[in-house]
Amino acid sequence: MKTLSKLAVISTFLFTTSVFAHGDGHGEVDKKKILQAAQTSAKALTFKDKGMSVGKLDGSWNKVAKDNFTIVEETRDGILVKATNAQNHQTLLFMVSKTGKVMEVKDEKMFKHEHGHAH
Repeated sequence: MKTLSKLAVISTFLFTTSVFAHGDGHGEVDKKKILQAAQTSAKALTFKDKGMSVGKLDGSWNKVAKDNFTIVEETRDGILVKATNAQNHQTLLFMVSKTGKVMEVKDEKMFKHEHGHAH
């Protein structure tokens, strides 16, 4: 019985800690987390088409440095991140939620056409 009560206390503590640590839209957006999400997404898209507008990316996106990922704009829907791949001369735009989930990835050329202007 003591083991069960200790487990319950530990579980409650872990749950409470994760709830307070998540920062789901409360306060400042973690820009490093947003940029990391975009970079991780670019690398993942070199292996498989994840249903994003860009489809599967060529392998050169695995080598794009995090310095080539920059936050362009913060909207009510999320954060727009721009990434430039000098090797293949491609620029992608990542829409990342404020919690760090990549919602869409588009080629900048396609984005300009749909959006009406460049960022």
